[in-house]
Amino acid sequence: MKNSFLLCRMYPAVLAVLLAGCGLLPASAPAATPNPVVTPGPALAPAPEPAATSTPEPQAAADAVVLDYDEMRSVAVYGTTPPTMMEGYFTVSKDGKWGLIRADGTELLPCLAPEPVANCGNGQHWMWTVPGMGWEEQDAWTARLEAQGEQGVCPGHGGSSLLFFYDLDAPGKDIHALDLSALRAYVSSDGPGNIVTVTDEMWETYGDLLPIFSAHEEGEEGDPRYPGSPVIAENGDGSTSKYRYVSREGWSFDVPNAQMACFFFDEPLAPVQKPGGWTYVDRSGNCLPGDTYYDPTYAAGPVQDSDNPATEPYYAAMLQNGYAAVRQADSWGLLGPDGTEVIPCEKMGVAWDGTTLWIKQGDGWHQSELPG
Repeated sequence: MKNSFLLCRMYPAVLAVLLAGCGLLPASAPAATPNPVVTPGPALAPAPEPAATSTPEPQAAADAVVLDYDEMRSVAVYGTTPPTMMEGYFTVSKDGKWGLIRADGTELLPCLAPEPVANCGNGQHWMWTVPGMGWEEQDAWTARLEAQGEQGVCPGHGGSSLLFFYDLDAPGKDIHALDLSALRAYVSSDGPGNIVTVTDEMWETYGDLLPIFSAHEEGEEGDPRYPGSPVIAENGDGSTSKYRYVSREGWSFDVPNAQMACFFFDEPLAPVQKPGGWTYVDRSGNCLPGDTYYDPTYAAGPVQDSDNPATEPYYAAMLQNGYAAVRQADSWGLLGPDGTEVIPCEKMGVAWDGTTLWIKQGDGWHQSELPG
């Protein structure tokens, strides 16, 4: 049963290479011309230096309950690369075991699982795998959740995946410029996937700026096609180009040295991973200035086998309603929509799901208001 649950966590085997790094149109592509120039907006302001008078302290809610958990993290929703984040819930840990709470602190699943609680693609089931738990007990937990209007526990179906790429083998594509007709989505669910054109629904769901890499189609004759190894461009300044953000209107911008790029949705910033760590890019292609890098905060890394569960966070948080919890080593803060830390990275813990802010203090987690 453990292995069947893990299928909900893992991407199809053909995507393993893609997770290592993704590419875009090579700079040396024959007869290629530069993409439409995007006029950069104002550079993101540097994070303010911590000072007693620079950042108001968030105020704890008068009736807030203090939660006795070791960690609180955003809930990853698997089914896309990268995984998205769920509003309204946190996965929490106590003594190395993980459970699930609503954003208001109500416990839904106790801390019994060896891995952070996540959600199956499309928000269908909670992935809460407790060693030794039988089907009857699992069904009992599902019944309890459904009685509260919640989803049930994952029954162990296969995984699904969605990622976007620029198809270098798209028939009739314009080789002289960015051609939206060559933009593709690789979609899989409970088996081999398919390469499809990007639909209006996808644009509306994931935002009008999509992170893409470039690749050739692969697959044996008669078998389903899938994107091959990413095509990585080497730039004249020594940087490499793996990811590009492509707009629905047909313009794009590169993020040099990006190893992974996440969705904007309708937010002003998106997290991107570079060799120095995670940073954030705005809609004009400006990254946080200087050496402002953060550590991952949510979504455990790929599971290697059922005896070694993954617990360390793997991605930096996307903005939710304008804010994202950020981390530098063991110090946490809250990033605002303009790229500044509205709560400097000096807290024991910060959790934000888009609706509710929790800050860890010496006696536990306190529900707080956003800084004014």
